[in-house]
Amino acid sequence: MLQIKIAARQSVKPAEDPMGRTEVGYTPNMSEKDAWEAGRGCWVMKASRAIDEDEVQIVNSEGTILAVATMRGLIKHGNRLEIIGDLLKGDGRVGTVANHVSKSQNPISYV
Repeated sequence: MLQIKIAARQSVKPAEDPMGRTEVGYTPNMSEKDAWEAGRGCWVMKASRAIDEDEVQIVNSEGTILAVATMRGLIKHGNRLEIIGDLLKGDGRVGTVANHVSKSQNPISYV
């Protein structure tokens, strides 16, 4: 499983974000869909390793699971990757604390 830890919400310039977003990151009580959109891209990671993962978990810095999705592929944006997948809306793990949360500064981990 690919786990992505997202930080607090911050504004970004759409011209500087490969996905054209105006905000990225976590806010309390955000929907699963918003968490998925905030967390699925764009990240520096090894495509060969990421593509082997079937599932993606988006977590906040405390390790609470915000969204779970299946991975269908990756889109390359320079040296960063955007994850393409299907949100598993209503997954029972959402709202619980993940079994493993990396203490690393790196937001990407493989669990």
